[in-house]
Amino acid sequence: MKRLYKLCAILSLAIMPALVQADISTPTDALNKVLKGYDRFSANFEQVTRNDQSNTAHVSKGSMKIARPGLFRWETLSPYPQLIVSDGEHIWIYDPDLEQATRKPVDPQETNGAALILNGNVAELAEKFEIFLPINQKNEQLFELLPKDENSSFQRIRLFFTDGVMSELMLQDVLGQQTTILLRNSVINESMDESLFKFTPPEGTDVIVSDEA
Repeated sequence: MKRLYKLCAILSLAIMPALVQADISTPTDALNKVLKGYDRFSANFEQVTRNDQSNTAHVSKGSMKIARPGLFRWETLSPYPQLIVSDGEHIWIYDPDLEQATRKPVDPQETNGAALILNGNVAELAEKFEIFLPINQKNEQLFELLPKDENSSFQRIRLFFTDGVMSELMLQDVLGQQTTILLRNSVINESMDESLFKFTPPEGTDVIVSDEA
């Protein structure tokens, strides 16, 4: 459960789009420009996860919504329903099939790349990751983030933009597992009801509360 939350949080928080500008001096400058100009983002996703030791792919589909700062809703519809919601203070993970919900506080000291990307703090991001821009064309940009900390749980993070909007995100962990997120029907800065980022467990749900961030 903890590993699943961490992965979904990284995936959802990292997918924040903006207009891409070609006039940049360094990859860090380019990423800084990409992370500006938005407050909210929604899209449908298809998540494909492959293990390095197997050709078998696990595919899940659903929708996500993000609002800066710190609010997100990641709803998996297939093959198994699951909802992950953050109101900026707590994170809820709800499994309707199990009738179980887990709540944990958001860690203000969170240092993974996703949290820094969400906050738009590229200067701090650059302290933790080497930032590269292997593709910088008129309609396409690819950023690659390599952690400087050898104890990081990820080997690399790749952010791919098409026509100025995030269209693909790839994460590879130290165990060789690779997760690719394909985004469709993206909408930038649409109006969102704040209730989307709040969760009340349905009656009869087994609630687990964790005090550890």
